[in-house]
Amino acid sequence: MHSVFNVIPGEFFTILGSGNRNQAVYSELLLKIYKLFDNEISYRILRDIVRDTIAAYLLENHIEIQGDDASELGLEPGWNVKANFIIRRFVSVGWLEEETDDSTLEKTIVMTDNGLALAQFIENLKNPVRSEFSVSIYTIFNTLEHWTQGEQNPYKLILTPVYDEARKLSSALKKLATSIKKIIEGMLREGSLVSLTENIIKYCDGDFIKEYSRLVQQQNIHLYREKISRRLEDFKGIGYFGSLTQSVMDEDGCTRVEAEDKVLRMLDSTRRFIHDDYNKIMKRIKDQINAYIKIAVARERILRNKGKDNRGNVEEVVRYLVQNIDDDKLNEIDEEIQFLFHIHDYEFVDRTSLQYPHKNQSIQSNIEADVVEMSVEERERQKRQLQKESYNPYSKELMKKFLDSQSTNGKIDSSNLCLKEKKDVLASMAAVTYARENGYLIEIDNDFVESDEFKIRHWRAKKDVNN
Repeated sequence: MHSVFNVIPGEFFTILGSGNRNQAVYSELLLKIYKLFDNEISYRILRDIVRDTIAAYLLENHIEIQGDDASELGLEPGWNVKANFIIRRFVSVGWLEEETDDSTLEKTIVMTDNGLALAQFIENLKNPVRSEFSVSIYTIFNTLEHWTQGEQNPYKLILTPVYDEARKLSSALKKLATSIKKIIEGMLREGSLVSLTENIIKYCDGDFIKEYSRLVQQQNIHLYREKISRRLEDFKGIGYFGSLTQSVMDEDGCTRVEAEDKVLRMLDSTRRFIHDDYNKIMKRIKDQINAYIKIAVARERILRNKGKDNRGNVEEVVRYLVQNIDDDKLNEIDEEIQFLFHIHDYEFVDRTSLQYPHKNQSIQSNIEADVVEMSVEERERQKRQLQKESYNPYSKELMKKFLDSQSTNGKIDSSNLCLKEKKDVLASMAAVTYARENGYLIEIDNDFVESDEFKIRHWRAKKDVNN
């Protein structure tokens, strides 16, 4: 069985384990070296530069090597000695390689592929890269719209980039949903109004709300959804599908049946995400944002009332009043509220017991009305009147019949519709509104269709073969 541990040295992760007291220092130094290579054109750097970078970091932060590694350094080693030791340590675990230049005989350092991968992984954990969701939609749309540029190898140049971009966007949105979940968990741990306020401010100013705001404001997926779906469906056509299948067979060396299954799976998965999964993820994020707001309000109320004993406070006030009012003065108090001071007649006093009693609502008398039975003719006339008032000439069912009657081979162009009267324009608008539910795919163009009195956006409809 092929394992990742067959391609990396045995001690590759050893110095980052919990048993090594220098794990934090080593991970930071690996990132320092990685940034040196990131800023250099050459794939290798002079060993002296790497050594000086490590020594400067140790000196500036007053870092000492600890544990078993410290015992190998001897007593009070210099900073360069520590840096040279760390370089040898990184070489021994397979993060770096040490070479000698053939022309200058200078020693150079090269980061291994595994070392680069580990450094990038640590960097992503430390500073996660936030995806700009709009870019993914633009990339998918542009790739499909300019598919002719990749028709020599449609599998690698068209289908694979579109499929990968959809998966990338899905993963980024799921991470965004996880982010708000962590924010909610943090809200539940707030123990004071000050920390609660800081949590809310951090949320409002944080990366999450900025990303979500841009995503909601642009909502570009809705602008390109229909065009992307239409192009993906076009790829299932005889000419496109055969070319894609042959391209998969050439690249992967599989049979035609396997290639066809793979193409259909990638096309359907991408279309399902654009139309269904995206909305589900966004609904989940919106629900969690609402939950955060509700929890924040509830948490604020709990913290504000924390430690208060309203019942005890009210009872204490009433006892004080009872003890300090003379009998003569008590008799002067209105009889309606004297019972409030009979505190010893009750087991406890709370806020509700210090309110005037509600007056009983008067009982409403029954009203009788004479019932007159309608004749058959009157009932039929009333029935026709109700049907007339409830009739909707632009309902979903009638608009389906309208689209079916106007279609030619399952296709409709709004430029061919009659727009002489207002009802014709309303029918055109209603047909577009219910098109998706009635099994049609709609494409909206940038131009307009005009008549003598009316002007509407040019649209085309196509029967959705999947519905």
